[in-house]
Amino acid sequence: MSTQINKIKKLMLLISFITFSSINLIAQNFVPITTGDIATDTTNTNGASWIDYDNDGDIDLFLSNANIPIGYNTLYRNDGKDKFTKITRGEITNLQTPTFGNAWGDYDNDGNIDLFIVNAFSSLGSLMYKNLGNGNFQINNSFDQGSSPIRGFNAVWGDYDNDGLLDLFVTHPAKFVGMPITSNYLLHNEGNGVFFQVKGSPVASFSAPFTNATWTDYDLDGDIDLFIGSGPANGTVAPDFMYKNLLKESGKANFQRLNRELFTQDSIDGQTWNFIDYDNDGDLDAYITNWGGSLGGLKNNFYRNDGGPDSSRYTRITQGDLVNDIGISLAHVWGDFDNDTYLDLFVSNGGQQPNKLYMNKGDGTFQTITEGHLVTTKHSTWGAAVGDYDNDGDLDLFVPNKTGYIQGGDVNYLYRNDLDNGNGWFVLKLEGTKSNRSAMGAKVWVTTKTNRKAVTQYREVGGQATFLGQNDLRAHFGLGKAKTVMSVEIHWPSGQIDKFENIEANSFYNVKEGNTALAKMK
Repeated sequence: MSTQINKIKKLMLLISFITFSSINLIAQNFVPITTGDIATDTTNTNGASWIDYDNDGDIDLFLSNANIPIGYNTLYRNDGKDKFTKITRGEITNLQTPTFGNAWGDYDNDGNIDLFIVNAFSSLGSLMYKNLGNGNFQINNSFDQGSSPIRGFNAVWGDYDNDGLLDLFVTHPAKFVGMPITSNYLLHNEGNGVFFQVKGSPVASFSAPFTNATWTDYDLDGDIDLFIGSGPANGTVAPDFMYKNLLKESGKANFQRLNRELFTQDSIDGQTWNFIDYDNDGDLDAYITNWGGSLGGLKNNFYRNDGGPDSSRYTRITQGDLVNDIGISLAHVWGDFDNDTYLDLFVSNGGQQPNKLYMNKGDGTFQTITEGHLVTTKHSTWGAAVGDYDNDGDLDLFVPNKTGYIQGGDVNYLYRNDLDNGNGWFVLKLEGTKSNRSAMGAKVWVTTKTNRKAVTQYREVGGQATFLGQNDLRAHFGLGKAKTVMSVEIHWPSGQIDKFENIEANSFYNVKEGNTALAKMK
């Protein structure tokens, strides 16, 4: 009997070693691009965004830079084969003003994604630009019907009242960006490029050190809720500000602060919130980064949903490196980097600390990656942005770095994912018709079958689930060894539900709200 037990133990150790080795090989797949302006420019990059600003089918890159006294933002056009052209004409890259966050969304539903740049120190305040569709942008000087410039830290687009027009929320970090101290800004889209400041709303009626915000439908009831990181950043901690949207309950979009869920009660130095289904069980779990720079760094928090989509039963996960590593963390992004049907996690760290990559093993645990340029280099990283820039079916990473606010800066890193494990993939680009055209707030469920087991994955379209920037708006799914997608179900913000069955894997598809078929992209 003892001999048999020893054989079993040896087999388990061998399986564990093979699993560890294969997962660590994932890090070797992330190859840093070393040529071109995108690899050699030195900037103090705050936030990075993957967006297809010219509608040519591949994603481009925008960086907000905070050089003081003069900052220049950067736009790189994706020209394929790892080549990016630095765009040097136009105000969005030539205006001399230090910026923090940037947010992209089609606010006028004309098919071209527009830009909002958040300024903190400039007398100009924050700026909105209409995308004219020919590579040019036009400033929208009349967007704000308020009486003073909007100074803030970050902005996020989302249609909080489901009227088909993207609204905007801007955070103001009290005492971090000078005077005057204000509340946050909730800007309702009135159409025709005009926005109305909603005053008196619970999300925009008082001041606090608000930094990063995320719109997400955490309870899957059909309206987007608001989660605001508000780390004091002064050596103390406090609960963040999280609000449930009451649109579905009352018929009117209003917000109520959450206070009974476990994740609302912990005192943290909170920055970026993400709600994701990491265990593919149909409900949304929560992860929050803690900055803690004044304390030498803090652990990040992870909450598993144990009771279904509308439940408040959460368990704080205390085991594993992703909740025990101490770092000065701001951004984090989730994506299936090895296309095995489970979401993995990348965390960016400041203070010359290495960034972190945690691979989801599919059993509720994660393996920390310890090898490769992605996780061994040390810089001060604020942002991170994930997207498939070379359209090969796996997710790539852009990791921006900075040295401070003074003129100068650091190089950034673009990592191409050269995944070669045979796993399949499936990507959807959504376009709203009754809903906002960017499809922000749309929810997608994809079901596949591998080894006779059905797996359902969930994604919400919304690019702001990172720090001061955006991820690719396309919904990416790893399929493992599945060759066919059994079913796709999309819930649009308008209430429209579209369903599709038996779809070919390893392809990009366009889907318009209300259409009866997916359009395969060439």
